[in-house]
Amino acid sequence: MDRVEMEMAKHLQRQIIVSSEESSVEKVTRDVSLVSAIVSRLTSVFDRHAASIVCKLWNESVTWEAHSLPVRSRSLLPLLFRRFSHAKFLNFRPCLDQLQDEDFSTAASALPHLHALILGHPELPQEKLTDEGFSAFVKSCPRLRQVSLCCFANLRDAGVRELTRHCRDLISLSLSSCRNLTDESLDALSNCKYLKELTLKGIFLFTPSGLARVGENCPGLVSVRLEFETLDISLALKSLAVNCQKLETLSLKFRHGDLGELSRCRSLVRLYIEADNRNDVDIPIMNIAAANRKLKEFSYVNTSVPLGDSAALTIIHNCPDLERLCFHSSGRSLSVLAQSGIQLKEINAIFGWGIRDVMIHGQGTWDAELELLIRSNQQLEKINLQNALRPSLRTFSAIALCSNLRHLDLSFTDVDNRSLAVIAKSATALQHLSLVKCEGVNDMKVLSNFKGLEYLNLDQCPFVNDEGLDFLSVGCSKLTDLSLASTRITDIGLEYLVECGRLRTLRIPYCRGVQGPGLVTIAKCCSWLKYLVISHRFQGSQALEELKRQYCMVRLDVDDLALVPFGFYAMMDVAARYDRLGDALHCVSMDDAKLDDAMHCVSIDDAILN
Repeated sequence: MDRVEMEMAKHLQRQIIVSSEESSVEKVTRDVSLVSAIVSRLTSVFDRHAASIVCKLWNESVTWEAHSLPVRSRSLLPLLFRRFSHAKFLNFRPCLDQLQDEDFSTAASALPHLHALILGHPELPQEKLTDEGFSAFVKSCPRLRQVSLCCFANLRDAGVRELTRHCRDLISLSLSSCRNLTDESLDALSNCKYLKELTLKGIFLFTPSGLARVGENCPGLVSVRLEFETLDISLALKSLAVNCQKLETLSLKFRHGDLGELSRCRSLVRLYIEADNRNDVDIPIMNIAAANRKLKEFSYVNTSVPLGDSAALTIIHNCPDLERLCFHSSGRSLSVLAQSGIQLKEINAIFGWGIRDVMIHGQGTWDAELELLIRSNQQLEKINLQNALRPSLRTFSAIALCSNLRHLDLSFTDVDNRSLAVIAKSATALQHLSLVKCEGVNDMKVLSNFKGLEYLNLDQCPFVNDEGLDFLSVGCSKLTDLSLASTRITDIGLEYLVECGRLRTLRIPYCRGVQGPGLVTIAKCCSWLKYLVISHRFQGSQALEELKRQYCMVRLDVDDLALVPFGFYAMMDVAARYDRLGDALHCVSMDDAKLDDAMHCVSIDDAILN
């Protein structure tokens, strides 16, 4: 009897433990303050999405913690505004529709806590929203502190004046290709006493003298970005150097301008320059480096007149705090840099032309110097060896020593399977990998070893095929950005990518085998997919219409397939197979009519396509 009682006691004790565990789970799912504390610590959008489907309480908590509201269609606005009335950040950049004045009027009344606004996209200009509608909106949103307007066709000086007059706490303003703005808009910036960040890029009606008043009107600027193709920015640089004593970050992209004025500035920490002219800038750059010894990031890109060794060495010697460096380099510069003791976080060594972003740029074979530089900077987070001439296995082995590596670009190099395997084994934190036209790799299985990849560029890689995408989707499930331009993939391969549930951006122009069904499948299965780059031949197709119904922003590239009808290459492949069987003459006589029809379609009028 005692034995039976003991067994019953043990069973009762187990039941108590189970019930206490269940109570803990229920407590976690029902305790509002605890759930809120957990959700507030979730930084990834994917983690927040997973939390939102636990139960209604968790969903509401995730909603309440979401202060940024991206809008992809104006038809969703009523629902979004009701659910996210507490939002502080309104992002219309991904919106596929033409917004109306009434949308902004509704937003102003529905979002009383709004602090930031992003409007417009370079590929989808907003042409129906009026200057009057925008003016009324900013009058109702005096708390706005950050505003970014891109390709806002109807924006006038009056709208900018109303923005600066009513939003006195504005700290960040970005204007891109708002074609009707004149110097009056620049003068209106004098109302923004707290403005710290300013971006002006693209096409405007500004004048050099108008730009010169930017520094006078906004002496508190800390970060400035100027990008102009035709305007001379010399006076603007002089004004910024003289008046903006706290300027730390300056990004310039221009054709006309004198950098010598920047030597008056003493506060620069980050300087990025992309020029398209034939001016010799060695002396101005040397003077800038001498005057700004606290520089941590420096980039100079000019395909016409690259930076000379003397200026590069001056920067290296005068700026001991450098973390990121980009310039045209020789072996001597690389050697000095490796022996300087500077602890870099980023190396960009592109050998050849085709410059993009930031880099150490040069021409020649300096594998030993490059290896020494990487080995002496094992804390590197970014390495760019695009176009490097014959880097050896020793250089790739040195890359593998960089355990903090996040970004790696080996495009147009001779990297092979073995080298990638060595890097994948050690660089476990790698998130960005670019292998454009790397013909030394022949097996996509090696890429599945990069488990943490979020960005992958395999443009023009001959080893990319449908079977490889199957391996890739399983091994690299965290991918958010994938580029496969000019590869042999088909719709079958795209359907494998549905396993990449986090995919947001997909670029597949110049892919003959893609006919549309795979695109539709991946758009329906990958709910995060927002941006697609495909061939212009999809213009007017059912696939394109379905992509739009899935709220995907699509860019049509005018590639070499733009005028080729669907099925044309499939027919050509059939003809090729007949040819290999020895029936070429018969095939030609049998399919002349089909081929003539196809070539007629190739020459179809551009107006019909558009």
